[in-house]
Amino acid sequence: MLAKALRSAGRGAEARPVRLGGYILHQFPSNGGIKMRDKPLSLVLIVLSSAIFSLAGCMLRHDISGVWKGTIQASGAGGKDKWQGPAELTLNQNGDAITGTLVFTHPQGGRVQVPITSGVVSKDTVTFSGQNQFPMGSIEITFHGTVAGASLTGTADMTSRSVLIGPQANTASLDLKKQ
Repeated sequence: MLAKALRSAGRGAEARPVRLGGYILHQFPSNGGIKMRDKPLSLVLIVLSSAIFSLAGCMLRHDISGVWKGTIQASGAGGKDKWQGPAELTLNQNGDAITGTLVFTHPQGGRVQVPITSGVVSKDTVTFSGQNQFPMGSIEITFHGTVAGASLTGTADMTSRSVLIGPQANTASLDLKKQ
């Protein structure tokens, strides 16, 4: 009866009877019951499963390449010198790394363009920084934000240095929509 059950499970052909005292035991192959002809199929399934799980991890990363438009709202230390203007962010994503350009309009400074030289996107978190030199000064920006669908929001620490008025620190919030 045991032999019939083993054959119905598909392993009866490989089982070898072994006598141990007054009992008859069935010994299975040392490869765990996997037939040699099934090993390549098992290997293919393992490789395919690994590839699917790897791609699933990549799909968790947002593709934020493209043009984002919206507003920038900034203020100096203590909430003084508040200002608001249009902002445009162009991003290029390569894996987790991002580069691009942030352009915004400052009420006194006019159009400001800051190349983004280093940035990272991880799941829904976006971080980047950049700087630009002008004839009379410079600006440095560090942004920390989140992306949700076609919306990118966050805060930027901006430091501008001017020959005329010295360094100024501003905190800005960006609210952008993907175009």
